[in-house]
Amino acid sequence: MDEVVRGDVLVRDVMSTPLVYVYAFHSVREAAAIMVEKNVGSVVVVDEAGRLIGIMTRTDILRHVVAKGLNPDNVRVSDIMMRNPLYVLADTPVEEAARLMGSRGVGHLPVLDQKTFKPIGMISKRDILRIAPHYITLVYALRVESAGSQGRE
Repeated sequence: MDEVVRGDVLVRDVMSTPLVYVYAFHSVREAAAIMVEKNVGSVVVVDEAGRLIGIMTRTDILRHVVAKGLNPDNVRVSDIMMRNPLYVLADTPVEEAARLMGSRGVGHLPVLDQKTFKPIGMISKRDILRIAPHYITLVYALRVESAGSQGRE
């Protein structure tokens, strides 16, 4: 895609929808099956009212379940999800989302509706790469700067 993307492209224009979500009480196996079925690398974790409470990625599953030899039927999403994750609003410019991903070293951001503050989609590095490949350089450049100034965890 050689088209030039202007700075006014908003997250809502490139986010992945429909929202793929799970509940904190789901087993990791159930959540992983949903991720495979929907072909996504992360899921939003919501409460019964549909409010964002966390995010779980395939990396979380690998790191906290598979690598430890745990049975994914016995581990709940709430045990491994990232609580209170970073997020963006639907009207956030894509460039700002790319900067946030890069500065905080994350690959997925839940997208919230600006009125209800409930999740309505997800934006990932892959979404940004698809619409604005020049922003992906920003994501990785900031990530390197951030790691260099804060040290490795």
